[in-house]
Amino acid sequence: MNITLLTTGTLGDVRPYLALALGLQEVGHRVTLVAPENFETYVKQFNIAYHSLVGNTQEILESEEGRQWMASGNAKEFMKALNQITHRTRYEAEQDVLSACQECDAMIVHPLLLFYAATLSEKLNKPFILANPFPFAPATNEFPQFLVRAKSLPFGFLNKITHRVFAKVYEKGKADDLNEWRSKLGLKPLQGSLFKKIVDQRIPILQMYSPSLVPHPKDWGDHNYITGQWKMDDKHLPEQAGADSNADLDQWLDRGQAPIYFGFGSLPVLEPQKMMDMILDITKSLNTRAIIASGWSDMTANGTSLPDSIFMIKTAHHESLFPRCSCVIHHGGAGTTHTTLESGTPSIIISTYADQPFWGERITNLNIGRHIPFPALTKENLMQAIQELNDNSVRSRAAEIGKRIKAEKGLHDALAWIEQRLPTAPIYKN
Repeated sequence: MNITLLTTGTLGDVRPYLALALGLQEVGHRVTLVAPENFETYVKQFNIAYHSLVGNTQEILESEEGRQWMASGNAKEFMKALNQITHRTRYEAEQDVLSACQECDAMIVHPLLLFYAATLSEKLNKPFILANPFPFAPATNEFPQFLVRAKSLPFGFLNKITHRVFAKVYEKGKADDLNEWRSKLGLKPLQGSLFKKIVDQRIPILQMYSPSLVPHPKDWGDHNYITGQWKMDDKHLPEQAGADSNADLDQWLDRGQAPIYFGFGSLPVLEPQKMMDMILDITKSLNTRAIIASGWSDMTANGTSLPDSIFMIKTAHHESLFPRCSCVIHHGGAGTTHTTLESGTPSIIISTYADQPFWGERITNLNIGRHIPFPALTKENLMQAIQELNDNSVRSRAAEIGKRIKAEKGLHDALAWIEQRLPTAPIYKN
C-alpha cells in the first residue's frame, strides 16, 4: 500500500511517526511522512519520502512569546494559541495535506491533524487510522481529558464529561476554518460531533503509550489498541554512536554516587540563574551530585562556577544515562516519560502544558514518581519530592514497571495491527 503519515508538533511528535514509517517501509509499503518544515533535514537522513507541512514548531516554541505561554501552564491559553497558529496558516496547511494525500491508499494521522484527515478521508474516499501519542480520544470514564484536567475526578461519569467538554470547545474552534475548506472541496458543512463519529464509525485508533502506564479502559471498543511506545530500531540510528558519547561524562559518573538528572529540554526557564541557584542549594542540602541538561535554556549566562558535584551538558542520550541516575527530573513529554519509566529510575515531572500534567499524575498514582506543575515549582517542594522517591518500596516498584515496559514491543505490535486493520478500515462519513 501507499501510506501517508501526517504528524505535527515537536520532535517528540515526529519521532514515533518516523519509527512507524521505517517499520512500514521494511514490510513492503510505500511511505510518505508529512511533518513540519523544520524537520525536513532530520527526516530525509533516514531515506524516508518527506512532504513539508507549513510551520516551524521549534521556532514558535522557542520564541519569547512561546516560552511565556508555556511558562503559564494554562491549558486554555495553549488551545487559544494553537487555534491562532492553525488559523493563520490554514490555507498553506490545507494545500500541504491535500497534495500529500492525493495519491495515497490510506492515512495514519496525529490527533492534531484529525480534522484534516477526516475531511480528506471523505473527499478522497480513503481510510485513515488515528495514532495518538497521548490519550486524546475517545472519551472514557476512567480518566479525564488531559487538556481539561490532569487529576482524575471521583466519579467516572465526571471524567467522561471532561472529554465531551473538550470535544465541544475544540470542534467549535475549528468549525469555521474547516467548513470554509470543506466548501472549497465540494463537501457539506460539518454535522454533529466528529469525536463521536470516529467512535460510532469505528475508525481504528492506535494509542502509542504503555499499557503499564495507562491500561486499556473498559469502555473502549476493540477498534482501540494500546501498543506501547514506538521506538526506532538501533540499526536506524548510527549517528547516535558518535553524537551521544561523552567520555568526560562517563568518567564523572564512574567517580561517585548516582546523580540526580535535571533535564530542562523545552522547559521555559525564564530565569536561568534562579533555577541554577535552586539546583545548587538542593544538591548541597542533600549531599548529592547532579547532571544538568540545559536544553533550550542558557543556564550559564552569568558564568556561574560549578562545583565538581555538578556536570553540565546540553543534551543527553537518555537510554544510556537514566539507568545510572538516582532520580530523573524532566518536563514530562511522552517520549522522555516512557524512556524514564523503562530505565526503572524514579522520576519527577515538572509540567507546563499539553499532555505533560497527565503523565505527571500517572506516575504519581503509580507511586513511581511525583508531579509538580512548573508555575508551582519551589526549592522546598522539589526537595521534598526527591526525598520521598528515595525509598526502597518506590525504587522497587519503579524497577518492576521498568522491566514490563522494556519488554513491550510497541512498534512491532502496531505494525501487526495496522496490517490487520487497514485493509478494512472505514471511510469517514460526515
